[in-house]
Amino acid sequence: MRTKALLLAAAFAAAGVATSMAQVYSVNAVGYVNVTLKKGFNLVANPLDAGANNTMGKLASNIQGQAFPPDASRIFKFRNDLNRFVDAIADAGEWLPANVAAETIVPGEGFFFFSPSAADMTLTFVGEVKQGQNMANPLPKGFSIKANIVPQAGRADTFGLPGQDADRYFQWNNVQQRYFDWIYDAGEWVGAGPTLPSLGVGEAFLLFRAQSAGTWTRSFNVNTGQ
Repeated sequence: MRTKALLLAAAFAAAGVATSMAQVYSVNAVGYVNVTLKKGFNLVANPLDAGANNTMGKLASNIQGQAFPPDASRIFKFRNDLNRFVDAIADAGEWLPANVAAETIVPGEGFFFFSPSAADMTLTFVGEVKQGQNMANPLPKGFSIKANIVPQAGRADTFGLPGQDADRYFQWNNVQQRYFDWIYDAGEWVGAGPTLPSLGVGEAFLLFRAQSAGTWTRSFNVNTGQ
């Protein structure tokens, strides 16, 4: 319980620009993305549509060179409807409790992965690139973990992330194990740097919508990259 509270409470501390976490190895409609997991907490996104495998447990299980994440690995989803994190732990080749591991994480959403390993691990996502016009990424009022709905690196605001006064944006640095944060004020994001930092492919952020729910809309075609 203390760990879950700290993840959310830490969002109100000063932090720094997160490093790019991922590399994309395919520009086709179906591909894979590798994300580097550092020791400790990592805020990762689901960058590809894996269909029935868009669950936190399935997405978090594909560690290169290992049959399953090491024991004591933990995964956390923030449930906006409950206003708290729910979590599962790796134990003897399975995530427990199973119902938490079965929580859905679709493209445009993310989760925390806690790695107990001193060495970096590589988490691989496999699936289909989301394509289409006016794809909707819901932004609920309050806290949520969000990400670009398509596997493109760059600033969330340049990809159309909407803001309203008093919204907060928190980007996690998995090397320093801390957040950087920005607040939306009079039409711009103000905070740890002059602009929002770039998000890597497979990297998520924590968002606080202060006034009302909204929608982050993207259009994308894999052939044009736009």
